[in-house]
Amino acid sequence: MKVAGKTVLVTGGGGGIGGGLAEAFAEAGARVFVADIEGGLAEETAALIGATAITLDVTSLDSWAAAKAVTGDLDILCNNAGIATKFEPLEELSPEGFDRVMAVNVRGVFNGVLTYLPAMKARGNGHIVNTSSTNGLLPHGTFAAYCASKFAVLGLSDSLRQEVEDCGVGVTVLFPGLTRSRMSMAMKEELGMDDSSWDVFSANMMEPIWLGRAVVRAVEANEPYVMSHPDHAPLVERRHQAIIAAHREPAQPGYAPNVEGLGFRE
Repeated sequence: MKVAGKTVLVTGGGGGIGGGLAEAFAEAGARVFVADIEGGLAEETAALIGATAITLDVTSLDSWAAAKAVTGDLDILCNNAGIATKFEPLEELSPEGFDRVMAVNVRGVFNGVLTYLPAMKARGNGHIVNTSSTNGLLPHGTFAAYCASKFAVLGLSDSLRQEVEDCGVGVTVLFPGLTRSRMSMAMKEELGMDDSSWDVFSANMMEPIWLGRAVVRAVEANEPYVMSHPDHAPLVERRHQAIIAAHREPAQPGYAPNVEGLGFRE
């Protein structure tokens, strides 16, 4: 798929990674809709890149229906909207806080797919980009709810890719690391950093436009994953090596299933 001339919707597009995605698609010649629950931020981003702003609550199917009434069918959907919790032990997070993270980060992705995928499948082309996180590959203590939501986005996306790969629809997962965004910029107070420490920390943030450009390339090449921060590779490899190492003898002696008969796919 060539991006130029295509219609794209980016959720959470009022700044940060979403803003970078919207800018990169506009830069590549796409017609872009910038969606955000904060309509004013969506308008600011849209004005900068010549796009159209939409106020969208990703947790509400009614809100998605209203967005679709404006956009019509899409060529590319970027489910990027997300929220995080404070760094705190899981038992200190309220049930309401946990539910809110899941509603935005996971149900929001599902709602977007539910709204726009059927038309993509019907015409035999389209692409969906879902934003996970490096924390969707690497768990982080005191950040369990956020990690759980981003692991869920990966599982949902990989499963969806298998479902639609024969329908002409592509699915890509973006795994951002430390990027200049509203979420990361709020970490100074959260982590109790002084100005000096914050200057060093923030200097290591990647600029969102570069993630956006990487996603544009991935969509055009129908690539399944975008790893914006390859410095995490050794930690990811270590974790997966531990998982592979745990595949030793079966729990039931002599257990040898017909894996092909179970329908698993590589």
